[in-house]
Amino acid sequence: MANEPVNQVASGVSNLAESVGKMSQVSVDMVTNVMNTSIDVFKTVNKLSIDIASNAMNALNQALQGVSSAIAPKK
Repeated sequence: MANEPVNQVASGVSNLAESVGKMSQVSVDMVTNVMNTSIDVFKTVNKLSIDIASNAMNALNQALQGVSSAIAPKK
């Protein structure tokens, strides 16, 4: 009976430590998820930007070829 308060305190400390550990793990998981999402968004935006620039350059090239063929003398 004399050990009952000590056991309750030990149990409380153990529960507190477990809760802090779980909260820390959730925080780490959230940071990891945010970083992974940010990287995925960056890769998608980067690919889209490259595709748009490539398409614009191809369109410009085709337009210049059309102008060149219109100006060049026919044989």
